[in-house]
Amino acid sequence: MKFFSTLKGQATSFLEKYKQQSPATYAAAEQAVGAILITDGFIGIDNPFGGKKRPGIFGAVIGIVLGIIFMFVPTIVGDISNINKMTATTTASVVSVGTGSDACSLTVRFVVEGKEYTKQSSMNSSSQCSLSEGQTITINYDPANPASWGYGNGTIGWVLQIFFWAGLLVVLSGIATFIIRLLSIIFGWKLIKDGRKLAKTLPAGTNLQIIIDEIKKNFVGSVFNFGGGLTSVFPTQVTQPSEQPNQSPQMPVESTQVPNPPPEPNSIDPDNQ
Repeated sequence: MKFFSTLKGQATSFLEKYKQQSPATYAAAEQAVGAILITDGFIGIDNPFGGKKRPGIFGAVIGIVLGIIFMFVPTIVGDISNINKMTATTTASVVSVGTGSDACSLTVRFVVEGKEYTKQSSMNSSSQCSLSEGQTITINYDPANPASWGYGNGTIGWVLQIFFWAGLLVVLSGIATFIIRLLSIIFGWKLIKDGRKLAKTLPAGTNLQIIIDEIKKNFVGSVFNFGGGLTSVFPTQVTQPSEQPNQSPQMPVESTQVPNPPPEPNSIDPDNQ
């Protein structure tokens, strides 16, 4: 989770610059940074030079699915070709080698439990092209069905294992990315909630959208290193909208001055003394 801690630290440090400004600016900054973190968490931030700089949580899920498919490639191929059941070995004599553009077929003769088998391999391979008639080779076969056999199964199995380990690496990487993006989304949503809560305390009519858009560009440029660069490190203060001509008349504000109380009936006017 070191990467998320680094990203969270960068976001917090970025927000501190705006916290020194007015409450309106800080409210806008929290909402802007939160929105960027959520966007990056779900789908990743667009790279203007093409593609994605990093995958979002959806990309992580796709990576996990692909990794699982890769892990099952050895099992699927092994079951289709019956390699997984060819656990026994014996020597065989090459009867013929068929020619091909990239791979060659192979027919061999071998004996299992006193019974002779002459059978062509179910798979063609380029490694079989170098064999010659009468040559003795070692083959793998299915004990339950000796007629099902293969040559070079060890090499084929090693190649298939590469798919398994590559798939496992992709799955582990996808899981780590998924967790990091999920934490980023949660942290971003918390920032948005805090920013909206602070915005509710501002005077009515305060418009934060312009400064939110500006801060988004600043955050993407400073943390993700692309997106148009910084427009300003400290944006201008958010001011309250002044009353413009042709606006609807405002309700009159009652005076807060307390009027003088009337003289008491029994009071004596000093001028009439």
